[in-house]
Amino acid sequence: MRDELAAFIARQAGGPVSIAALSALPGGTIRHAWALDVEVAAGPLAGRHRLIYLVDRGGAPIGSRLGREEEFRLLAAMHGAGVRVPRPYWRLGQGLILERVDGETVARRLVRERAFDGVRGGLLAALGAELARIHAVAPDAVPGLPGPPAGRGAADSQLDELERELAESGEPQPALELALRWLRARAPAPGRLVIVHGDYRLGNAVVHPERGLAAVLDWELAHVGDAGEDLGWLCLRFWGGVDFPGEPALGSKERFFDAYAAASGWRLPPDLLHYWEVFAHFRWAVIMLRQVRRHLSGVERNIELAAIGRRRAEVEWDLLRCLQEG
Repeated sequence: MRDELAAFIARQAGGPVSIAALSALPGGTIRHAWALDVEVAAGPLAGRHRLIYLVDRGGAPIGSRLGREEEFRLLAAMHGAGVRVPRPYWRLGQGLILERVDGETVARRLVRERAFDGVRGGLLAALGAELARIHAVAPDAVPGLPGPPAGRGAADSQLDELERELAESGEPQPALELALRWLRARAPAPGRLVIVHGDYRLGNAVVHPERGLAAVLDWELAHVGDAGEDLGWLCLRFWGGVDFPGEPALGSKERFFDAYAAASGWRLPPDLLHYWEVFAHFRWAVIMLRQVRRHLSGVERNIELAAIGRRRAEVEWDLLRCLQEG
């Protein structure tokens, strides 16, 4: 792999290349990741570059909406608009080569470790303001992003897909079926559309112990949709970070909502915020069901997929709590 990467980067950079370091990073359920330190000897990119190479695991990425070409164009547009994303360098087959950003992504460390004491208090506000910056990028800046058909609401359009996946499980799912009926009955009318990150949460935010929020990662689920989807998604208890009784956190979700409203000049009404929180729990539970089915069917044997499926009951419990509140 080292020689192949060096040859590819040399062609793209227009100068001799040496890779000083190459190491595998702990990966998620969708991608393998390698850190590489590259020295370009000449040309416009001469110098040292700290990069990360992300490449899809075998099989179709779970829940992915974007191909790597579309994701690369999206990252380039966001980077050009001043959104805090890793600089995209090149696309290589089913992989991307990006800037490697220093910092932490694990929520429990951000919440507990003293190294982040100086930035912890402002992190939810920074996430809210950054999300407003993302939503300010016009959807037509990235042609080809998936989205709802004309005249159809973003929620209803996604519920169609999620309902099909739920039916494919072949088993009764009473909590999810109840939530689906609730969501269908209250689905918002077609409205303002933005570029939705699709997985905006702790875990996909790089936080530096001195500089705070450094980058937003993992854009493969991005699409055109309702801003409320991203606002509700961050508030799942599963991700950690926002206040729940007896749990350490970064602060209240209202801090996140207020910062988003201040930066965007637009505030989602409380009833719609609640709707999108319910939607987030339902969507994540269906994704978890899909993931564990990949493991159980033998399509992709993976202990992470099995563990996520086992924890679906936690999300269903939180989903029922949300339904009871509204």
